[in-house]
Amino acid sequence: MRKMLPGVGVFGNTPAMRCYIPMLKSCGLEVVALWARTPEEAKELSEDLGIDMYTTDVDKVLLHKDVDLVVISCSPHLQAHIAAKALGIGKHVLCSPPSGPRSRDTLPMVHASRYYPKLMSLMCNGLRFLPSIVKMRAYIKDGFIGDITICEVKVHYGQRLRSTFDWMCDEMMGGGLLNMYGGMIVDILSHVTGQRAVRVQGMLKTYTKQTDFVKGIREITSDDFCSFQMEMDHGACATITLNGHVPGQFLQEILIVGTKGRLVLKGADLYGQKHDRVKEELLNFDPVNYKDIDSLGIHEKVRGEIPVPYMKGVIKMIESVRDAFQQVEERQGWSPDPLNAAATFEDCFYVQTVLDSVRAASKTRQSMKVVMTDTEPEPNPFLSTAMRRSTFSLH
Repeated sequence: MRKMLPGVGVFGNTPAMRCYIPMLKSCGLEVVALWARTPEEAKELSEDLGIDMYTTDVDKVLLHKDVDLVVISCSPHLQAHIAAKALGIGKHVLCSPPSGPRSRDTLPMVHASRYYPKLMSLMCNGLRFLPSIVKMRAYIKDGFIGDITICEVKVHYGQRLRSTFDWMCDEMMGGGLLNMYGGMIVDILSHVTGQRAVRVQGMLKTYTKQTDFVKGIREITSDDFCSFQMEMDHGACATITLNGHVPGQFLQEILIVGTKGRLVLKGADLYGQKHDRVKEELLNFDPVNYKDIDSLGIHEKVRGEIPVPYMKGVIKMIESVRDAFQQVEERQGWSPDPLNAAATFEDCFYVQTVLDSVRAASKTRQSMKVVMTDTEPEPNPFLSTAMRRSTFSLH
């Protein structure tokens, strides 16, 4: 007898969420409840995507009797608290990057994932499941390029001006190219190379501070250009450039150079070349099949906001989520094998720590060491210090 797949509760009204919901439905996962920030957003999303139950109350979705899996894609400063609460009441969680504005904001979800290790707690970085990334990682492990020396990443993105001021415009709420794309790139480099950053330097710029819609006392503070370098723990170095001022088709190239050769991901296709060869060869061709994307029911306008490599990867990941639940008989059970490549909350904490270091390096104009500190800051450090020094008893 085929196992019934878990019911899904979704949080957020982002373009990513408008992709996730049709993908989940196409894989046989029923979306039974949704949350959005305002009643208008919740009603619009429910009508557009055919979800009966919608609300602005987080608990109504989390406590819904048919919700076993929670998918989160909303303002980054809200995500960690929703994820931690969901894990605390026994729900599986998939969280869309960026997981928070800063590394300290992700700590509630990281700690919750440690307390409940049997529950699914994964990040939706679809690039990890992109077939060309899977092959790139395998080629590196097999020694195709030898010892890794240099990584170069280039992302060109045509900035879409916001019609309203929201978290995407605010650096403190998690907006900006560094948080949106830089985090996923840092994660992918760690995933395919097996190396992590130990020191960084970088520069963030906000060139478009006001638009026809965001003006007056409002000002955009999120970065629209970013360039940073990372020194890795096994001797490699990486240079990443994120440019939000190149109109036209989204462009992404990930180049990994080693002592014997190189691999480069161009869009969703993988190329490779040994140092003793004259020509570059195509190792994996992954063309865009718009008929397959159309069959999922993803709106054309939404497709335009999600780069094709990321969308193709997320489709593969959602299929793996379905497989993970189908392989176990228990209602809430799941098998981690189909999702071995997925990023964990621990991975997302590393990524956010690197991004924090890049921001600090940009402000100080100095290179910064990457130091992971997983203790939450004191809410009132002055009171805490006074209480530690006090000699009287509280009881």
